[in-house]
Amino acid sequence: MRSVASLFLVLAATGCVVVSGCDKRKPEINGLGPYRFGKTTRAQLQSGVCQPTELTDGRKATWCFALPPIKVGQRTAEVDAYFLGTDPPLLAENPTDEQRKARKDELEKLPLIELQLKVRGCVEAELEQWLRKGYGGADPDSKGTRQYWHNSFMFMMAEIPSEPGRCIVHLLPASETAEITRLKSK
Repeated sequence: MRSVASLFLVLAATGCVVVSGCDKRKPEINGLGPYRFGKTTRAQLQSGVCQPTELTDGRKATWCFALPPIKVGQRTAEVDAYFLGTDPPLLAENPTDEQRKARKDELEKLPLIELQLKVRGCVEAELEQWLRKGYGGADPDSKGTRQYWHNSFMFMMAEIPSEPGRCIVHLLPASETAEITRLKSK
């Protein structure tokens, strides 16, 4: 009886190979570099300058710029990140550990809602090649200088170029439907 049970377990474990082929899909991309939608929060930034801002739909947000650059193909891109909500007040000159922890806990509540890459000296073909390599072919509804990519986690729009010698790439979580619609209608 044990040998039949053992055989069943072996067949069950390998059954996906025999029956379905166990199609292992690549995990879907949910961000770029250290920035991941659904994971990255304002608390994780260790550098840059952050200021309050208001989104076009009236929500309060925090805009962070002067962040470490990201390599995009052969070029370097400036990074701006937007987080939903506003930073809590800065701490006093000599904060207690409890005050530091409380502020960090508040910053953890501010999720990443947009990442912008500003590629200066942009070579359009080079950027398109980098995007295709990392994200696959652009969506069929792409038009003109606007190329779109999306999956179940995020939407990306590349303005190639946004102005001469400069390209901008916007990455947003798929949940930001109003902002995605605004970008597409620009």
